[in-house]
Amino acid sequence: MTGLAILDGDAAHARPGHPERPERLAAIRAAIAADPVLAALPRLASAPASRTALERVHAPAYLDLVETFCATGGGDLDFDTYATPASYRLATEACGGLLALVDAVMGGDLDSGFALGRPPGHHARPAQAMGFCLVSNAAVAARHAQAAHGAERVLIVDLDVHHGNGTQEAFYGDPDVLYVSTHQTDIYPGSGTLGETGVGDGVGATVNLPVPGGTGDELADLLRAVLPPLAARHRPDLVLLSFGTDAHRLDPLAGLGLSVGGLADAATVVLGVADAVCGGRVVATLEGGYHTESLAATVAGVLHRMLDLAASVADPFDLPPLPVHDLKPLLDSVHALHRL
Repeated sequence: MTGLAILDGDAAHARPGHPERPERLAAIRAAIAADPVLAALPRLASAPASRTALERVHAPAYLDLVETFCATGGGDLDFDTYATPASYRLATEACGGLLALVDAVMGGDLDSGFALGRPPGHHARPAQAMGFCLVSNAAVAARHAQAAHGAERVLIVDLDVHHGNGTQEAFYGDPDVLYVSTHQTDIYPGSGTLGETGVGDGVGATVNLPVPGGTGDELADLLRAVLPPLAARHRPDLVLLSFGTDAHRLDPLAGLGLSVGGLADAATVVLGVADAVCGGRVVATLEGGYHTESLAATVAGVLHRMLDLAASVADPFDLPPLPVHDLKPLLDSVHALHRL
């Protein structure tokens, strides 16, 4: 069974004209409510993530700073990351919803889950807000799975169009958390090169798959060639999916060029890997996606794939196919670098 954790009250985290806006979750809620199958999925109540859980990733001084910053009115934490008086509470509640799903999946009450909250998380560094993100949700969830449920190894797959620099930083020296990221080259935040593979004992546990703009739906084929052998070698107890839809062709912040179906296919590779290596235990968390129609349609499609890997995914956009990129040089480099 698949469960949902959907943040409520997020309209209090808003900035006029900013792409990370309440309409994102509103569109997803509407799509779920309009689909009888998805509307019937169980929803988990969530409390804010505990300070203990947050401090497994974030520096106490950083958490104090953000909490106080919000309590005194908020403002700009960096050039594109804002906070309102409610933002710290909402960010910790979004993270708490993800942790509740991890609890349910690791405890055997659910097979999978999707945490739908905002702001996103994968750019938040251990001691710095960044890229719209305040709390590193997937990183906190991985540490929670280890500390609260005895997970020895965790796999995090990041399918957002932007590299999850915050998630990578949290585990860059840790061999027990395998971080795999697909993202567009030469855009924000500028990290995620092929040669970034970890440090110390963590060398090899970071796998970056940077692809050029316009790559399109062949991204799923790249994942099919890389992710199964990586996961089979790592043998995770849980798979976490950082899922953004800003790789869609209509998204205003990037240019990777995927369709709704292509994004769902990429996510389905991750779901299939979870089936193969850890009994289907997979929990997704929402990252980017700023074209609300494609965001809602894609999330609905991924939820249907969580329920049935063979489910059809309707694409409401009539987009002509893009030229196919030759990803074989990247694939050959990844295979050689990571000994696949």
